[in-house]
Amino acid sequence: MHVHPHPRALAAGGAALLVLGLAACSGGTASATSAVSSSATATSAFPVTIDNCGTEVTLEHEPTRVLLVNNDSVANLEALGAIDRVVAITATPQTGLYSADTYTALDALQVLSTTTNSTGGSVVSQEAILGADPDLVIAPENAVDRTALAAAGIAVYSPTAYCADPPAELTQTATFDRVWDELATYGRLLGLQDEAAQVIADTKAEVADLGAADAGTAVALYVSSGGSVLSPYGGPSMVTPVFEAAGLTNVYADSDQRVFDASIEDLTSRDPGTIVLLYSGDDPEATRSAFLSAPGVSALTAVRDDRVVTLAFPYTDPPTVLSTQGPAQLLAALAELS
Repeated sequence: MHVHPHPRALAAGGAALLVLGLAACSGGTASATSAVSSSATATSAFPVTIDNCGTEVTLEHEPTRVLLVNNDSVANLEALGAIDRVVAITATPQTGLYSADTYTALDALQVLSTTTNSTGGSVVSQEAILGADPDLVIAPENAVDRTALAAAGIAVYSPTAYCADPPAELTQTATFDRVWDELATYGRLLGLQDEAAQVIADTKAEVADLGAADAGTAVALYVSSGGSVLSPYGGPSMVTPVFEAAGLTNVYADSDQRVFDASIEDLTSRDPGTIVLLYSGDDPEATRSAFLSAPGVSALTAVRDDRVVTLAFPYTDPPTVLSTQGPAQLLAALAELS
């Protein structure tokens, strides 16, 4: 299940959330030499140290046992050909986003937790994580105890969208550079720099080819608590460049917060021409119904004009290869309104 990365979901840490071979060649000297060369290149890249949310994270060796808290990194791992390194997950992934092989690989893994917090984030114990024997945990920063896991010899990487105290550059208006920076970081962490460079080149071309016409203003909302809480995404979120590539202008692009709760009065005052409802799980109509039942939304122009669409959350945040597919998905949804 993909979770809504609202600050409340990330703040559910504390005591409750102490959280994650080469195939034989068929014969040819050239193939064997290539495999050895690739392995040597990856090995020579380690140890590697990166700055992650203001904390230095060091991997002494290429990680081969990755534990995922939530599913936000599946897309990037899939793009880099590293799904086979995942040894444990905390939630089943949203359907319709990944290849059949990826779902098969993840379905074969034990789900460490079926418990979630109020906004869908996984709640998993320290013991469960240690029992999976990972060498790298990828998780929202406030969903893990970095210190405790580091003491156990386990590195933790948090996708930059989930830094508890984001550095100044992450409070600025997002661009697709966030995706490419994240891919480059994953490449370094996993010893897959060449693969990352190729994926970056491919996704840059994908975004550049859209050429969408101006489609007016819009807001992206995550709806929770049965429709009583509306959370728009601001300038630092990937919603902003996804909207721009699809010809839309984010009415909350002036906010330096990635996601926050807003009143219906403020939303009405900004009067977006289109409302994009971001949904987790596999029932977008449930999200639409919850939103349309929220008090005051009938006053919104987009509701009166029936310009409300749904978009699977992973096509926006956090920055992944799915973010670069978001504009095309959004354009398809907008086309159905015409």
